[in-house]
Amino acid sequence: MPRAIAGKKQRELRDIAHGLHPAVVTGHGLEVALESLVANAPLPVQLNVELDKRVDEPVEVAAYYVVSEALTNAAKHARASKVSVVVDVHGSVLRVIVRDDGVGGAVPSGGSGLLGLKDRAEAIGGRISLVSPRGGGTTLTAELPLDDETG
Repeated sequence: MPRAIAGKKQRELRDIAHGLHPAVVTGHGLEVALESLVANAPLPVQLNVELDKRVDEPVEVAAYYVVSEALTNAAKHARASKVSVVVDVHGSVLRVIVRDDGVGGAVPSGGSGLLGLKDRAEAIGGRISLVSPRGGGTTLTAELPLDDETG
């Protein structure tokens, strides 16, 4: 198979995989899903989830992917030794804050993962912000809107 076709197939599979809902989120909720993700992380993660009840599934799934991508980036690119994750409700949004103590210097255009998170958040009316000064670690914040019933 020519390299261009193989690369296209890999991208299509990755796109499909990114669109799938993690079963643990659907079945058990965001907090349990994040506990499972953190338990399997390749570096120490402090997790603090402050939710009184479940929120809409698209919001839970987006939050899960934010944490998953941020943990992957911290381990793979940031050379971080630890990460903290805070998930809470702030006004009418679910706020997800992931901080690492790595080398910083992350840019949204640096790879498809952060761009995918931005697209996923914007698709449900949310937003992503990134603060990553060189040598100062990285903070990724997602604000995902809650509807009137869950907020």
